[in-house]
Amino acid sequence: MITPELQALIDVLHKEKIVCLLAPSFPVDFAYPEIILNLKMIWCEKVVELTYAAKLINEEYEKIIKADPDKQYICPNCPTIVKMIEVKYPELKTHIINVASPMVIMNRFVKDTYWPKYQTLFVWPCLAKKIEARENGIDYAITFKELQDILNYFTENNIKEREFSYSVTENGTPDFDNFYNEYTKIYPLAWGVAETLHVKWVLSKDQILVVDGPKNLDAGFQTFKNDTNIKFLDILSCEWWCIGGPGIISKEPIEARKQKVLAYKKYCETDKNQSTIGQDRYAQGLNLAR
Repeated sequence: MITPELQALIDVLHKEKIVCLLAPSFPVDFAYPEIILNLKMIWCEKVVELTYAAKLINEEYEKIIKADPDKQYICPNCPTIVKMIEVKYPELKTHIINVASPMVIMNRFVKDTYWPKYQTLFVWPCLAKKIEARENGIDYAITFKELQDILNYFTENNIKEREFSYSVTENGTPDFDNFYNEYTKIYPLAWGVAETLHVKWVLSKDQILVVDGPKNLDAGFQTFKNDTNIKFLDILSCEWWCIGGPGIISKEPIEARKQKVLAYKKYCETDKNQSTIGQDRYAQGLNLAR
C-alpha cells in the first residue's frame, strides 16, 4: 500500500536528484546486485552503502578508547538506546561515545563532500531511525518494507524507468557508487561492531558486553553500571540486532538471515577494486561527532 508519506517520496523521486543510503542489513530482504538496479529504476541516481561510514566510526572509536582505556563507553549507533539512556538512565549519558551513527556520518559525507546538490534517502529496517533521520538532516527515511511497497507500485503501474548509469566491479557486476568497506558489512549482526573494532590490543573480550532485545536492556545497563571491568557496551534495542528489526520483510529464521549477510560479505571480498574505494583521505575534515 502506498501511504501519503511514500506518495510524497515518489513525487520527489520524479523531480530531485537522490542519493540512496542503503543499510548493510539489506541482504536479508534484497539480492545483490539487483537491489542497486532496482533503486536506480525508481530514480535514485546514486546508491551507496553505509559501510564506509562504519569504517570511519571504528577508527574514531579506536582513537577515543586508546586515549582513555580505563573509561567505560557506550556505543550510540541505536537511536532507541540513546533515547532510553536520556530518559531512564541519565547518569550514563557521559558514557555515550561522542560519535554519530553510520547513517548520520554517511549523510554528512555525501552532502558535504561529493554530492552537495543531492537529497538523501535512507533505507533501513528500523522505525526509530526515522526520528533520528529528521533530527540530523537526512531528507527521507523508509524501511525495507516501505521500499518494497514502492518497487511494487512502480511495477504495478508500469512506471517507465529513466536512463541511468552504475558502477561495476572488476568482473562487470553492477555495484554501489563508491565508498564502501568490506569488513564492516557485518555491522548489523550481533557482535558486528565489537568484532570490527581495532581495539583487541587495548580491550580484552571480557571487557566488551554485547546486549540485544527489549527483555535484556535493563539487565545490560545494570551490569554495565555495576561491573567496572566492562569498558565497551554494544547494545541494541532489537532482538538479534538489525537483522531482527521491525522493518524487515523476511520471515526466515534469524540464522538464515545472518548467513545472507555473511555470504554477501564473503562475495565482496573477491573485488580487487576495493583497495581503491573507501580510503580515509576521502573523509578528511569530516565532522564525526554526535
